[in-house]
Amino acid sequence: NDPSSSAQSSHPPAAMAPVPATRNGAVGAGVRQWLDRNKDLVERADNVLAPQINNPKSFGEHASMSLCDEIFGIVKKSVSSDGQVSESSSVLLLGEASSGKTHAVEYCIAKMKEVNPSVAVLRAHGRYYASDVECVRHLAQQVAGQMASAPRCNSSFEQGMDWLRLVLVESFQHASAAVIVLDRFEHFCSRARQTLLYNLFDIAQDLGVCLSIIGMSEKLDVMGMLEKRIKSRFSMRHLHAFRPANMEELIKVMMIKVRLPADAEFKAPFVKEFHQHVESALRLRSTQWHEHLEAGQPPLWFLWKCLPIKALLHDLATAGQARASGPGLTPAPAAKRARMGAAISPTDGVKNRLLLESLAEADLIVLLALFRLQDRNISPTLARALYEVQMLHESGGFVSGFVQDRYCAAFDRLDQMKLIRIAGPGSGDTAKRYLPCGNMVSCMATFVQDLERTIPTLSWSPLRTLPQPVQNWAARQRH
Repeated sequence: NDPSSSAQSSHPPAAMAPVPATRNGAVGAGVRQWLDRNKDLVERADNVLAPQINNPKSFGEHASMSLCDEIFGIVKKSVSSDGQVSESSSVLLLGEASSGKTHAVEYCIAKMKEVNPSVAVLRAHGRYYASDVECVRHLAQQVAGQMASAPRCNSSFEQGMDWLRLVLVESFQHASAAVIVLDRFEHFCSRARQTLLYNLFDIAQDLGVCLSIIGMSEKLDVMGMLEKRIKSRFSMRHLHAFRPANMEELIKVMMIKVRLPADAEFKAPFVKEFHQHVESALRLRSTQWHEHLEAGQPPLWFLWKCLPIKALLHDLATAGQARASGPGLTPAPAAKRARMGAAISPTDGVKNRLLLESLAEADLIVLLALFRLQDRNISPTLARALYEVQMLHESGGFVSGFVQDRYCAAFDRLDQMKLIRIAGPGSGDTAKRYLPCGNMVSCMATFVQDLERTIPTLSWSPLRTLPQPVQNWAARQRH
């Protein structure tokens, strides 16, 4: 063997010699020819991926399998079907929005059902219940269905717990284990719901059913909200989920979302080449994304910029050819994308939803503040929007402190994403605060009207993810 060739192969990619411009052009031409040959297949792949990307319950291989293994190892102690004596367990998964908590939990539940098909799975989302009795009713109805004997919403919490015990006695006769998933765990820390957590373990012990509770929360200090008697009984293992910290992790997450499903009826050679080209296109985009990744943008923010996939692959082919004469990415012009069919792609609706899902809490609050001003026929400015948000914090029941810089940064992000418009350039930040601006999210009125309804009519709304005081503030926006 040639020692020099071995030494070269051990260098990391960054240390290798630059690819010659002629080779870049050849690569770009190769992708272009592949796109021309597979035009219809790529378009069909876009149509297949659109519902998969848009479905929040579409869970596949998780980007952080080590996290899944830890969750599964803890919960498996309670759902084992090998006849051994099991024990109740609990795990609390902490992490900011879009860090993969729900994905990891759902992936593990699917694996647990393979281990023990008889395991009963109950779910509760803390912010969806107007009362503690509603929470109890929802848990019971998941194992027993709709029942006429259910307590009324104005029944006492004790009556609800007695009824839940009777329901679980009947329903768990054929289950050896139960898993309860509590999303937005901080909402279960009210006094009555802490009693609910405490009693769940008692009920499971009385029934001889091993219980595993999985809590999820964005508040890292949520355990500090529990009473001492609950902490002693409800000793949870704490795990943390994180957003991608570097470009490799981000690309890994995004490839999971854009990977063609096995039942999509594409031939294996096309699937392999499709995935290779998509990953190459993502790596090409990564040079532009470092700043946004460091700023904390979630994966969905990057994903919506890559749709439709046809246009993403076109950019890869164009950039490969353009680098033959110089560096840089040359995206497809809007007119050419229209000729490609990208402008009328069914993924446009998916892109809009992904963009709105990627917004942080502060971003949505700023959009609502601008909407409130527009709805009252007041010319919106950043200064007036900041005052609206300040009133939400001081007199609207939103207990977190008002930090002006946080909302100014959100305003800048919305401007970059073109979700707001600013009338004209200003001479510095001071002038920018007083320039006329507006909310460009056309469906914001529909989202707000849905909040005003007792029973939601929309299958999804970004405003439903906000804390209840903010939802109340948004729903009461007409003065």
